[in-house]
Amino acid sequence: MNLLTSVILLVLFLAILGIGWVRLAPLPVERFSARPGPDTPGRHVFPGGVKYVVPLKDLPEGALDHLAWVALEAPRSRLRQQSDDQIAIVTRTRRIGFPDITVAWVADDALHIHAHLVYGRNDLGTNAARIDRWLEKLRHLEEDDDY
Repeated sequence: MNLLTSVILLVLFLAILGIGWVRLAPLPVERFSARPGPDTPGRHVFPGGVKYVVPLKDLPEGALDHLAWVALEAPRSRLRQQSDDQIAIVTRTRRIGFPDITVAWVADDALHIHAHLVYGRNDLGTNAARIDRWLEKLRHLEEDDDY
């Protein structure tokens, strides 16, 4: 086997090992209960994620429960933790399975949604786009005949 073939096989092996790690590695459990700031209403973008603070008066009653329902209807999203006032959802990318963690809770008359990646530094806006879709569905639940 020549050097080029060995290098290609090594790179392929490392790529498969990396993908396996992303899919099988335990997720940081402490992130399922974290409630980071800021706490002012609005959309707060930061490297690797986004935090929304939406006043409850702008949402249907039972917003947290409805958000859980909307989130679990999304592809590749799984509920990881739930309590009376908080949910934690893991959503994975389609092909490789990179995990993103979304934690939502109610505090100070607002729905807080914190979505962030687990690996890397930049989520390329995917968390914000996902939460925008979820909030849009949440705001229009009363108009939906299927619910």
